[in-house]
Amino acid sequence: MHLPEMPPPYFGYCLCGKVHYKLTELPLTFYACHCIDCQRRTGGAMRLAMWVNRSAITVIEGAPELQVFELGDGRQRRAKVCAQCDTRLWAEPSDKPDLSILLPGTLQNQNEFEPIAHIWTQSALPWVTIPANAVKYETQPENSKELIQIWQRAIAQHDFKNI
Repeated sequence: MHLPEMPPPYFGYCLCGKVHYKLTELPLTFYACHCIDCQRRTGGAMRLAMWVNRSAITVIEGAPELQVFELGDGRQRRAKVCAQCDTRLWAEPSDKPDLSILLPGTLQNQNEFEPIAHIWTQSALPWVTIPANAVKYETQPENSKELIQIWQRAIAQHDFKNI
């Protein structure tokens, strides 16, 4: 498992650079979802989900706008987006007002993070290789807190560089 060398803060920005933010705390968990909905929403093989405390995200430049997407079946998606380049930065679930789902590809040090688990692997595209050391769930874990516990154990054992 690959974890960041340094403790927070971590900095991120949109594609055009108009919006910059910092993450002031470690993520609560980080996993990859291979469900059909996530594939369709991202246009990719999976969606990376880095759950963080919403209060740990500080915008330091620009002003991301809140976009609300109605999915037509009673579900709603809310995301902070750069209005200039349309980069989704993080989601703000309405049913979890203290949490956000940061899109880790927007982090400056994105290559230092690796998902702790892969969920909905039964829907994973056949050419996707899931690392042997990752926890795998064919569907959703019975208790979503498992994903937090697995990540927290890995962080507790991790040695950050002392600089």
